[in-house]
Amino acid sequence: MFLSVLSTVSLVIGAVVLLIAAYQAFLFLSLFFLILGPDMQLREYKPLVLRDGVPEDDEHIHWALITGSSGGIGFGYAHHLLSLGFGVIILAHVDTEVQDAEARLRTAYPDGSIKGIVLNCQTASISDIEALVASLQDLPVSILINNVGGIPMEFPHFRLFAAYNAQGIDSHYNMNVRFMVHLTRLMLPLLTRNAQPRALILNITSAARFGLPYLSMYSATKAYMTGFSHALTRELKLFKQPVDCLLIIPGDVLSDGNCIGVEPGSPTAMEYAQCVLERVDGAISQGRLEISPFWKHAIQISILGWLPESLTAPELAKVSTLKRDVWAKEQEKKK
Repeated sequence: MFLSVLSTVSLVIGAVVLLIAAYQAFLFLSLFFLILGPDMQLREYKPLVLRDGVPEDDEHIHWALITGSSGGIGFGYAHHLLSLGFGVIILAHVDTEVQDAEARLRTAYPDGSIKGIVLNCQTASISDIEALVASLQDLPVSILINNVGGIPMEFPHFRLFAAYNAQGIDSHYNMNVRFMVHLTRLMLPLLTRNAQPRALILNITSAARFGLPYLSMYSATKAYMTGFSHALTRELKLFKQPVDCLLIIPGDVLSDGNCIGVEPGSPTAMEYAQCVLERVDGAISQGRLEISPFWKHAIQISILGWLPESLTAPELAKVSTLKRDVWAKEQEKKK
């Protein structure tokens, strides 16, 4: 009798485990391989008033504010959003780079709605950020992409924590955390007002949030962004706000700021940006807090999440050490 009951319980548990695994596999495959067509992507965030499929006027074009977007993945977001019919606001800290980004986008999209703003996210005061948001009050901004980030200190970027100085620590916090948090706080009322029916916040973190040796401050700020984004997403859902929030976790991407020692098979910045935006709708519909939208990154991050620390630590150390050595050699060549 006991063996019969035990066998039945084991079968039930096995069936439940298989069902859960099958459901998780379905969610994964649908997220990565069932991609909506361009006309359907991000429709919740661009409620255009149409006449024969064409916006009646520019006032019905919804906009996206993308920080750190004069190059790299941020520029890729702008490029793909323009192809979907959004207006884009390029924000970066170097005037000539913003102008160049605008020119390249206008060449690709002569009829696109493009606006450039110059602001140093690392040094911006609260008044500067308030002025930025105030300048956007007349634009129907329905998407905020918190993309700006980096390692804002002198070389070597890869160093032991004991070798940081106070300025290096504060610079990391100011660029990767402080600006993002204050901008999001100030943009929320605007996004809520422009939600017809929804608005969207994308927070771009990094796989470095796991804690990479030699990149302690960068890792810490990306871990901060993870906790902040998760909390904000849950808060918006709890109070039924018309704003969706999603955390994006890139792995290695070949971009302007990450062009040395990049893992073979990594996507380019343009490819990655398109990959992100194509999967937002699926991730939101599944109720996810975060996604790593490039399949290879998703597998790597999933494996890291399951490995014991005895295996995780040496693997992360290997990645950091390889990057550190490649960058050090490159700097030696420039001397």
